[in-house]
Amino acid sequence: MKYELMVIIKPLLPEDIKSKVLARIEKLIVKSKGEIKETDIWGKRHLAYPIKKHEEGYYVVLDIEMPQVNVKEFENELKLQSDILRHVLIREDNK
Repeated sequence: MKYELMVIIKPLLPEDIKSKVLARIEKLIVKSKGEIKETDIWGKRHLAYPIKKHEEGYYVVLDIEMPQVNVKEFENELKLQSDILRHVLIREDNK
């Protein structure tokens, strides 16, 4: 199944920590038998409303493919990452 994953990372993290967070996300995808098709880094953006007392977030969008049976466990692992403010995983329709 194809999915689009948007992740909002804490904005004040140094660049090396942000890259480690992205590497952790990539490892989780591979661990869940997924594959990253494309990575789009939007950078720091102002949030519509504060999340965990943050006014801004560092946005990253990933196009991934992953078996549907592994999605729930993958999302649970993402929720445990303290440097991630919010994530959204959307299944794309097969065209």
